[in-house]
Amino acid sequence: MNLLVSYNWLKEYVRSTKSAEDFGRAVSLCGPGVERLHPQASLYANMVVGVIKEVKLHPNADKLRIASTDIGPLAERKTSGSVMDIVCGGSNLAPGMKVVVALTGAKVRWHGEGDLVELKPTDIRGIKSEGMICGADEIGLAMAFPAKEKEILDLSWCDAVAGTPLADALGLDDTVMDVEVTTNRPDAFSVVGLAREASAILGIPFAWKPSAMPPRHDSGHTKPTKTPVLKLSVKNTVPKLCTRYQAAVVSGVKIG
Repeated sequence: MNLLVSYNWLKEYVRSTKSAEDFGRAVSLCGPGVERLHPQASLYANMVVGVIKEVKLHPNADKLRIASTDIGPLAERKTSGSVMDIVCGGSNLAPGMKVVVALTGAKVRWHGEGDLVELKPTDIRGIKSEGMICGADEIGLAMAFPAKEKEILDLSWCDAVAGTPLADALGLDDTVMDVEVTTNRPDAFSVVGLAREASAILGIPFAWKPSAMPPRHDSGHTKPTKTPVLKLSVKNTVPKLCTRYQAAVVSGVKIG
């Protein structure tokens, strides 16, 4: 069985400072095999948060508009300024809206279909456009941010300022690990289980704490049921090494 596991999530339970590559290599030598690493941030290279300052009609196309968009400090971007004009056909564009701006060199899927296309400055109906304001499906986030056709991904809810890399704004600077767990290790079929295994292999603290069971209150509407006494007892003599051990009794089984 294979699990896709977020390394950032895993590190919430095991305080690893290793790179994803070193972590995967060390764990694979002793336990579940990390078969592949899928870095996420690289998928959003050259994509930043932009803030729309003004929306104007395109002089040569009825269904297109020109969005003057603040993309923040120039840093090392090869653009003409921190505010750029981008031709866009999004139906929900509005001044003040935070959007995803794919700059030159970013790779997107037109309308969420086909192969990835690397963006280049282009002339659209006589207007120079140096970037692209993206919908969720064009950058692989349609499942996370469902939207109607031709809608732009609205990031106005997030705190990121103009110019923030998209991977940082959405917490996507992560690596997803493809981990093979053999069927005899059901204890490792979860993020917590893999973190526990990694803690033992790497000798680093296991930070997960079990949730406390809420007290059970009798509503008074039903009679409390008596738990049957079973001729079975379980005693855990090493609670530090085995935090939980369960046993079950199956009765009324007929071999036939």
